[in-house]
Amino acid sequence: MIMPATEEEKQFIISRAAVTAKESTGSAMEISQEKAEGLLEAALYSGASFYVTRGDVGQLTGWILLGKQMDFITGKPVGFMFELYVLPPYRKKGLGKLLIQEGVSILKARGYEEVRFNVYTANPAKEMYSRLGFKELQTIMYI
Repeated sequence: MIMPATEEEKQFIISRAAVTAKESTGSAMEISQEKAEGLLEAALYSGASFYVTRGDVGQLTGWILLGKQMDFITGKPVGFMFELYVLPPYRKKGLGKLLIQEGVSILKARGYEEVRFNVYTANPAKEMYSRLGFKELQTIMYI
């Protein structure tokens, strides 16, 4: 079961913003802590909130940041997963799947018909998302 993050957990998560952003993008470039925090703060300011998983003795094991975004083509709001992260010692134990499934349930309970998130090509969790039923919506290309 996932639970809302405590204030202390939020501060810990935000303190790791650059690490989690770099890891999720698979980027060789450095991402500044300030820039990474700014992305999280923008989502939090717009009403997003962190939910966490905790281990047997209450330690933080992973988190998801849930909120909403507007689909600028259709004009409808969609549930959005801004960030998903499982701390390295707790990976390969089903926590990512749990965070996604319960995150989707929370967003659907809030009335969103559709749930979206961005995933970088280099993110190894991309396969898991497909197994959970997510489909590609768009591709951003660059040169």
